[in-house]
Amino acid sequence: MIGILLAGCLFIVCLLLTGRRRHRTRSVLPATGRPVSMEPRQKRSGVIRRLMPGHITAPVDPHDLPLFVHQLAGLLRAGRTPAQLWRDVLDVHRGSTVGFSRAVQPVLQSAQQAAAMGMSVPEVLRQGAGRLPDRHVLARFWPDLAACVEVAERSGAPLADVLDRYAVQLEAELDADAARATALAGPKATVKLLSWLPVFGIGLGFLIGVQPFAVLLGSPLGTAALISGLALMVAGRFWSHRLVSAAARTIEP
Repeated sequence: MIGILLAGCLFIVCLLLTGRRRHRTRSVLPATGRPVSMEPRQKRSGVIRRLMPGHITAPVDPHDLPLFVHQLAGLLRAGRTPAQLWRDVLDVHRGSTVGFSRAVQPVLQSAQQAAAMGMSVPEVLRQGAGRLPDRHVLARFWPDLAACVEVAERSGAPLADVLDRYAVQLEAELDADAARATALAGPKATVKLLSWLPVFGIGLGFLIGVQPFAVLLGSPLGTAALISGLALMVAGRFWSHRLVSAAARTIEP
């Protein structure tokens, strides 16, 4: 009975450690794999604030971002003026209730209204990012897109060319994220395997009739070995997690 209870405790400890790791993995930024940098934002005018609807936190596939930027560049090369651009791209995504199109509709609608009124579209794009959670994939995308529009306006460079270069950068970041995930897949799998080995070893001992808990609990030395083993297992899991996290930060582009 005592052996079954201790085996259950070992199972719970490993399960909790694995669940904690999964929870942290889901909190990583899906677009670039690194936290979004917080930039100071200036006070927005009252008109721009009235243009902005409530924030949208719909999940977004990061691979849709370069496609959207290429779409903007394609509309410009098809003869759209910067003022017509936002209206036409809004018509493309209007009416969708899922995914990327639903997430970008509020900001696109505000940008279209700002362009029609002769107001600053980059300012509206930044305001849209300010209404999103810090780690949302669009919280970094809208300020970057606003910077592209501002560069084209101030330098006179074709906006389509600027957008194409930004789309290439986004695609390169996605490729780097995929390469990083592939490189870290082996170490992560090794950490999980080593975390479960003590539980499997104890179970194997019962199967072959060794009675490991009778040995571990039958003497003070065995009890000390059991406690030390549990402590080292938790410490090894923590240290392995630290090593993998440090490696992820080292190869981050």
